[in-house]
Amino acid sequence: MPICPTHGEKHIEKVHKLLKERHIESVIFMAGTSEDQKRILQLLDMPLLTFQDAEWGVGMRLADIPPSPKNLTLGAIQDLGLLRAFGRELARQCLSVGIDCPLAPVVDVNSNPKNPVIGKRSFGDDPHEVAFRALAVMEGMRQGGILACAKHFPGHGDTAVDSHLSLPKIDKSLEDIENAELVPFHALIDAGVDLVMVGHLQFPALSVDPSSLSYEIITELLREKLGFEGVVITDALNMRALSLNYSIEEVVTKTLLAGTDLLLTADFRPDVIDYLIDVVIPRAIDHIIAIIPEELIDQKLERIRALHKTHSEIPGKQPELCRTLYRHAITRIGKEIPLGRAVALVQNQPDPIFENFLRSHAEVLCFSYAEMEKASAFPHVIVQVGPNDFPSELPEHAIVALFDVPYKLAAIPQTAAVIGYEDVPFAKEAVADVLFGKIPALGKLPIQVYE
Repeated sequence: MPICPTHGEKHIEKVHKLLKERHIESVIFMAGTSEDQKRILQLLDMPLLTFQDAEWGVGMRLADIPPSPKNLTLGAIQDLGLLRAFGRELARQCLSVGIDCPLAPVVDVNSNPKNPVIGKRSFGDDPHEVAFRALAVMEGMRQGGILACAKHFPGHGDTAVDSHLSLPKIDKSLEDIENAELVPFHALIDAGVDLVMVGHLQFPALSVDPSSLSYEIITELLREKLGFEGVVITDALNMRALSLNYSIEEVVTKTLLAGTDLLLTADFRPDVIDYLIDVVIPRAIDHIIAIIPEELIDQKLERIRALHKTHSEIPGKQPELCRTLYRHAITRIGKEIPLGRAVALVQNQPDPIFENFLRSHAEVLCFSYAEMEKASAFPHVIVQVGPNDFPSELPEHAIVALFDVPYKLAAIPQTAAVIGYEDVPFAKEAVADVLFGKIPALGKLPIQVYE
């Protein structure tokens, strides 16, 4: 059940009451700060299996913790030892705020550039490269003593629909699914991943039912064919991919009989969380008790309680790791255009952080996108492109400094680019250093940009 520390003491009291009265043994923390989270766990004072969406560190949810690089950035890194180090750092962050499982790694193969929900959350579009990187991160996580969860089975990468909003349909053959979506799951299952999260997805080649409600997908494919013996957790059951077509009673019955063990509900909005706690979760539990055979419930509880929390002490902090990861991800494509001691920087809006990093190497004159023609008169031109930037015409001798997904390059006429992947200071520092030759560009594109 969800806990959102920012929603006040009354919310925490309701959570505590429901946990005790309904014998709920797992929670997911949704937002707040690290101190909020630790304080609430002390207040609850009961044995719990704790989760948090922390794919790029607990900063994904906690306001006082800086986020770590996202998976697409990690996908560009060629040194898998750094990804293992990231896994250990993820473990350190989770254990320091009382989290057993960060619901990571995401192993979706992002083969659809129009995917609205996975994108940066994926290691890339090559199934085997995704598997290698997910295995490295998982190895580090387990060394650090936290549980690993591969998601979103059977694969959310080749969709153009967000399952938070409606049910995505992936119309592929079984052979294509086996050669793409299932490759990373197979690898992590063989390596002993603790949990698999099943997504809300329609795969007509596998089942007529959504994947999270499908016996063919969860029991026959995941358990019997792939050999997974761990805990199957659902994606949030209140997502619109299911709630548009099924009642909560139908959902919990179908998913448990299909083979899932742990049922997730989650949201940030106070009114929705109140409704989940006051209405949805009690109704779901009552229905499960009335309909699901007790021996089946016992089997699922046995699997959940068998999850091994291996942490004895929190791993040591790696203070330079985050900066190092960004510096190893930077990717150069196209021509290698040398820069002089003075450059024209063209921006959609001023960015003092990137400007200052460039000024440590050269004199910088700043121009807006509207002044592109004026800037083109300079012999050395850098065009900065961020998440909300869409330059239409660039000087032929310009270099694009991209702080967003590389897919964007397909729509930008350019002959050279240095890719930082994310609009954050460490990426901007690293891109500036690559542009002026202080460090090499060690990264490789994790996705195909051009057809």
